[in-house]
Order: sequence, then C-alpha cells, then structure tokens
Amino acid sequence: NNQEEGLDIPPEKKGVVRMKVKGGFTMQKCPANNPLAESLLQFDIKASTQKEKKSNHEAPSREDLVLVTFSFCVDPQINVLPKSFINFFLKIAMGQMWHMFLNVAEDIRDSKRPAHSKAIEKKREVLYNWVEERTRVMLG
Repeated sequence: NNQEEGLDIPPEKKGVVRMKVKGGFTMQKCPANNPLAESLLQFDIKASTQKEKKSNHEAPSREDLVLVTFSFCVDPQINVLPKSFINFFLKIAMGQMWHMFLNVAEDIRDSKRPAHSKAIEKKREVLYNWVEERTRVMLG
C-alpha cells in the first residue's frame, strides 16, 4: 500500500497508462574476485589523483568498494515502440542516471551541494544514520 509506505501517488488521469515496474537493488561489499574491481580501482586512483587539489578525500581502496546490483522488470505498456528499443533505452538510461547519481554524491561529499547536505541532515535521524550503520556493517 502506497500510503503505508509514506507515498502519495495520485490516481491515474483518464487516458493515462502507467508503466509497471518491479525490482530493486542490493548493496554488498565487493567480492575480492570481482573481475571489474581491479580496473575500477585503477580508474578511481587516476581520477582521485587528478582531483587531488579539489577534494580532501583519499583514493579508494579495495576495502572501500561496494557492489551495487540492480534488477528490474519493466513493462512500459507502450505498443508503438519495439521492445528491443525500450530495452536498449532502459539499459543506457539507467547507466547514465547511476553515473549522475554518483556525481551528485561526490559533490555532496566535497561540500559542493549545501542544499543536499541540509536535506540529508533533516532526515539524518530517520534514514541516514541507519544507512551509515548498515554501510559500516557491510564493509566490516
């Protein structure tokens, strides 16, 4: 129930069809044998070295890596577009959105987005303290 989860989703307007989405994501400490871990670390170390003067954070280590896995089933209920096009768009769009999300997170970490920082502080007790504790447990 949307109300139980604190969501206020208005009813559909006449002639509007909502797409159906089921899915979620998992976050876990990145396994040492993950094939992308080493190349990601090399990329991040180069990027961190280039940003060194702009930021006061350290280069990431293998212990800092978090593996995020997304799994979604989407039925956009659009009959005029081929499913292959929709699948391609969703895969590309989701990757770009994730990249933008990570850029925002880095900006917040580097104190470049004060409005976001204020919003996080407002929800610290009900959400962010829990997220940080779960992250500490996950990274052990």
